[in-house]
Amino acid sequence: MAENYSLNSKFGFNVTPSKQKQSAPKEVVKSTQENIINIFDTMTEYVQKYENVFSGDVEREINLYDRQAMIVGMNLRASEPKRNFDMNI
Repeated sequence: MAENYSLNSKFGFNVTPSKQKQSAPKEVVKSTQENIINIFDTMTEYVQKYENVFSGDVEREINLYDRQAMIVGMNLRASEPKRNFDMNI
């Protein structure tokens, strides 16, 4: 039983390293740099595209429409006739 667990014996699926040629370090560095640049470009493009959200313009518009809706609702409620039903006849 002990021979099954020796350090030199094969284990599991007997995985062997792949025979593919590994890319040169310069290519890896170049592709990594391009990926990093692309990440920052997409982030800055996103901020530029939605700049009005980050600057607060959208929040001001939402608050404006919210106040307008509140004022219209208050005016509609104020214009409704008051119906008081008196039970003391």
